[in-house]
Amino acid sequence: MGSDKPVNQDYPDLKALSKEGVKLLIFDLDGTLLDSMSVWNDVDVEFLGRYGYEVTPEYTDMVKRASIEDAARYTQTKYRIPLTWQEIVSTWESMVYEFYRSEVKLKEGTKEYLEEAKRLGFSLAVTTALSRKNAAAALMSTGIRDMFDCVITLEDLGGKINKSSPDIFLRVTDYVSATGNPVTPDKALVFDDVLQSLEGARSGGFLTCAVYDDIGCGGPGKWDSFAAGCDYSVLKF
Repeated sequence: MGSDKPVNQDYPDLKALSKEGVKLLIFDLDGTLLDSMSVWNDVDVEFLGRYGYEVTPEYTDMVKRASIEDAARYTQTKYRIPLTWQEIVSTWESMVYEFYRSEVKLKEGTKEYLEEAKRLGFSLAVTTALSRKNAAAALMSTGIRDMFDCVITLEDLGGKINKSSPDIFLRVTDYVSATGNPVTPDKALVFDDVLQSLEGARSGGFLTCAVYDDIGCGGPGKWDSFAAGCDYSVLKF
């Protein structure tokens, strides 16, 4: 069993990675580069608060498991919100976009890590389940968009797969290779805070780095086993 106190297994030192022939670093956004995993809970608190309700554990558990459409239907019915479920979805999406446009922050040390990676000649990419609109807003508001060679979202793959498949990561290596910098998965390192995403990357032959997040992979006893299953791990950049 893991301990309550998280420990680092193997921090991905950039100079060492370069010497080992790693050429490409692929980053998730939510919970990896961005301190943003609480956004949906914050939206729930603010939205229900407008109508005099508080978020309960039961409500959070239900909406986490549901699609945004089903969550809106549930919310509209349970609390008799005077909006259609479509209007609730639109309201939520506007609130989330505003967060990524003007409020989201980078995790401590991430910008410096990215800057050092660029200085050392790594190619950098983003793979995210965020919508392209929200991803673009977050990258622009945090000032890191120009650091990346490409940004690939699940929307770009047609929305029919998720990050438990290696397809989104392979799309990155194809893109970077096509720009004249050939790279294979075994020379690319994927950073993510979600186990299923790193399992997807690993199934495609990529190196993997677990990134600590209280919500994404946090909790007593979870981090040690999560980190141990990856090639590298980051508690804090």
